[in-house]
Amino acid sequence: MLLAMSTSPRQASAEQAAAAVPAAPLTKFEKAPQGEAEQIGQIISLTTQLLQMRYPEGMARRGVHPKDHGCVKATFTVNSDIPPNYRAGVFATPGKKYPAWIRFSNATPFLAPDLGKNGPDSRGMAIKLIGVEGETLLNEPGAKTQDFLLINLPGFAFPNVSEYLEVTKIQLAKHDDISSFFAPPLSPEKKKTLGVVTKIKQTNVGNPLESPYFSAAPFLYGSDRVAKFSVTPRSAEKTPVPQSPSTNYLREAMKKSLDPALGKPAVFDFKVQLRNDDSLPIEDATAEWSEATAPPQNVATIEIDQQDFDNAFQVTECEHMAFTPWHGLTAHQPIGGINRLRRDVYIASSKFRSQPKEPTGFPKWPW
Repeated sequence: MLLAMSTSPRQASAEQAAAAVPAAPLTKFEKAPQGEAEQIGQIISLTTQLLQMRYPEGMARRGVHPKDHGCVKATFTVNSDIPPNYRAGVFATPGKKYPAWIRFSNATPFLAPDLGKNGPDSRGMAIKLIGVEGETLLNEPGAKTQDFLLINLPGFAFPNVSEYLEVTKIQLAKHDDISSFFAPPLSPEKKKTLGVVTKIKQTNVGNPLESPYFSAAPFLYGSDRVAKFSVTPRSAEKTPVPQSPSTNYLREAMKKSLDPALGKPAVFDFKVQLRNDDSLPIEDATAEWSEATAPPQNVATIEIDQQDFDNAFQVTECEHMAFTPWHGLTAHQPIGGINRLRRDVYIASSKFRSQPKEPTGFPKWPW
C-alpha cells in the first residue's frame, strides 16, 4: 500500500536521477543478496515520500542528519610519515594538503533539540576534501571531491538493506515513530540494531569537537584492499552536557571552542583500519572490526582553525552541499549493502533537494 501513493514530479525526478546512474559493479569482496536492487528501489521511493511528508512546503532538509551543529572550514593533511603500505587514493602523497568542509550533525529525522526526551541521538561528522586527483565514482559536474561520512559509534544501526527497508516503511506509515520495529520477538538482525541503538542512547556528547567518529561501513583502499576509517580528537577535554541543555547546546559548545578571540584550533587524527582477515565482515554494517585484528593507523591530520562559522553565509553554503560516501575516488569505493543503498538514496535525495554542483573551493564572501 505504501508504494501505491501518487508520485509527484519532484519525487519522480529524484527517482529517475538515481536510476540514471549505472550501478557500480560489485567488487570481489561483496556479495549482494537476491532482491537487493528491488529493495533499494523501494527505499528510494519511500525516502522521497518521507521528505514530502516532513517538508510539504518550503526547502526540504536532508533525509538523514538534517540538523547541523556547525559547518566549518578545515585543512586535511596527509601525514608526512605515512607508511608506504597506506599510500593510496587521497593518501598517496605524503604531506599533501586539501582544503575541506566539515559538517557536524544530528541524526534526528527533523530539526529537533540536541538532547531529546528519549536521550542522545547519533552524531555525525561529514568531511568533504576539495580538489582531489584521480578517477571519481559518480562523474558529477564540478570539482573532484572526496567525502568521508562518519558517525560517533563504530557500528551502523542497521546491518543490511532488508532491515533498512522495513524501518523505512514504518517511518512513513507511523510518521517517523519506529518503536514498532522493535516489537518482540526480535530477529537476530533486529537484536543487532537494538544493541547499536542502546549504545547510541548511552553515548552522550558535550561538544562535537571532542568525540571520535567512525565510517562503520567498509571501503576499498586502492584496488585490492578494504578499509574502515575513523577520526580521533587529539584533545583529551570532555565538555560535560549542561544540566539543562539548550535546544542548540552542541552548536554553542563548538562556537565557544572555536571562538576567534578566545578559542583554539581543534585537531583530529584520521585513521585507517586495513582488513587483514577474511573474518572481518563486509556485508554486516553493525559489525565492529576488532582493533586487535585490524589496528588503526594514523594517516592524516585534520586541523580546524578558530573561526566564526555561525554566520548566514557559511550556514547557507553548507546547507546547500550534498555529502555522500560516493563523492570520491574509485580507490575508495564504498562497499557492502548499506553503502550500495546509500549511493542511490543520496542521489535521489540530492536531486529532490535540487543540490548544485560540487564546490571548487571556499566561496569569496563579501567582507
